[in-house]
Amino acid sequence: MRKYLPVIILTIFLTAQALWAKTYDEAFFRKLFLKEVSERLTWVKGEIKIERLIVEPERVELPDNASFVVRLKGRPKLGLNTMLVDFYQNDRVLARVRVMGFMEAYLPVLVAQRPLGRHEVIDESDVALEKRPVSRLPQDAINSLENALGKRLKVSVRPGQVIRAYALEVPPVVKRGKIVRIVARGPNFMVTALGEARQNGRPGEIIRVRNLSSKKEIFAQVVNAGTVEVKF
Repeated sequence: MRKYLPVIILTIFLTAQALWAKTYDEAFFRKLFLKEVSERLTWVKGEIKIERLIVEPERVELPDNASFVVRLKGRPKLGLNTMLVDFYQNDRVLARVRVMGFMEAYLPVLVAQRPLGRHEVIDESDVALEKRPVSRLPQDAINSLENALGKRLKVSVRPGQVIRAYALEVPPVVKRGKIVRIVARGPNFMVTALGEARQNGRPGEIIRVRNLSSKKEIFAQVVNAGTVEVKF
């Protein structure tokens, strides 16, 4: 029995040490990294994710009562960030773990669901909201259906392509050759006449209109699909 005593003591010691130890693995450092960086990216819109992560070393075992201090190198940003985690016990450094991760934010934007041609008016079935990485989005990407419905495209768009503000315009409500009502207004009068639109026009735009009675062309402001206005 006496010759087995050192082995028994060593086994008890190792078992106790294992019970007192705590393991920090890649999952722990991933969660910590995401929390520390995302909390500082308050200016970023969208869902923040870790695209790539490197942990060196990937796993450490330390006493259960060890504490740690987190330091971020540089200002947190979308892209590559570095975090250092120092573990202490009684003011003594036990281990240092370096975590490097590439951060990305995802925003929902409107994407074409089928080929869309120039001058097509966008309908709800033509587009859908999909999350895309912010770092690869144009600044004028449309992020709501309301900002696109009823507008027409100035350029053709491929399936899966992001819908951009520059590519949209309000379609004209008055088309060239259409008969419209001309309303002439002044301080103390209002007269109306029929006219022929000589240009396409959107609400608020000034277009040329030919008065059907006088045969003269005038400039009038588009009010709606059937009315233009001249103010005196």
